[in-house]
Amino acid sequence: MFFANLHDDIGNDIYEHRFQEPNRLDEFHYPRFKQGKMKFSAIVCCFSGSEGWEAMMNTVLYVERKIQESRYFSFREDKEIQVFLAVEGMCGIQEEVEVKIQWLYEHHVRLGSLCWNDENALAIGAKKGNKPLTEKGIRVIKEMNRLHMAIDTSHCCEWNFYDIARVSKEAIIASHSNVKALYNHYRNLSDPQLQVVKAKNGLVGAICVRWFVKKKEDKATLQDYIEVIKYLKETIGVKHIALGFDFMDYIEGMEESNVIGIQDITEIGNIAAALKENGFQEEEIEKICFQNAVDFMKSYL
Repeated sequence: MFFANLHDDIGNDIYEHRFQEPNRLDEFHYPRFKQGKMKFSAIVCCFSGSEGWEAMMNTVLYVERKIQESRYFSFREDKEIQVFLAVEGMCGIQEEVEVKIQWLYEHHVRLGSLCWNDENALAIGAKKGNKPLTEKGIRVIKEMNRLHMAIDTSHCCEWNFYDIARVSKEAIIASHSNVKALYNHYRNLSDPQLQVVKAKNGLVGAICVRWFVKKKEDKATLQDYIEVIKYLKETIGVKHIALGFDFMDYIEGMEESNVIGIQDITEIGNIAAALKENGFQEEEIEKICFQNAVDFMKSYL
């Protein structure tokens, strides 16, 4: 069983270690990927709201180059692990929006969200408030459609979510979100939002960071996470479910951010075993853990 991941902030990690560990992608992340049997993954560059366009460019260019130089990772299928670049938060785009989206596309960015938890010139994060997309945000969605760049709604507010679904002529995804019906986190999706993702022929990447599953103090477990996937199956069907892990265990102070039973990427095999124990068929497990994400994103690569 191989795995695919719609979200991981590895881009930030290798950029932040560029001086002390210039080979961090191959020397640190690759052994973990290999042990976890991760074969397809987003490499995300996250921008939290304060970064300008130059900072965004510098990060994307560095991460792109490290993937191109890698012995194991590739934007194509010619090496052991296929990856794509994703941008989480476009705070650096304040003018010339079409030109800058095209620049991101030319540098292998194939998935993008307009905001993180911030409010910027394009959109507003779910933690910040609830407002419509700006005119520039609407232009970004249209340009992403034109270039065939996938649109991620995981951090945007509810109003932005529905605006994106209305404006976009293509599918939308929530790369790393869970469901409000099980835990009312501001970034989890309501049942009506889930139905929109389904209607747009998109995906929800279930996230195993514990505070999206239960309250932090409740010590969410692997079984609690499986309940999220079971709910998604009942609500939107297996074909719209993927995994969006958002691992943070390699960040100082975040070592215990995931549910008990999936502490890091090396333990993701536990998900397949738990799904089987919960009555999922082999074909369903393969789709959730790997094939749905691969099939969706490869149409953009």
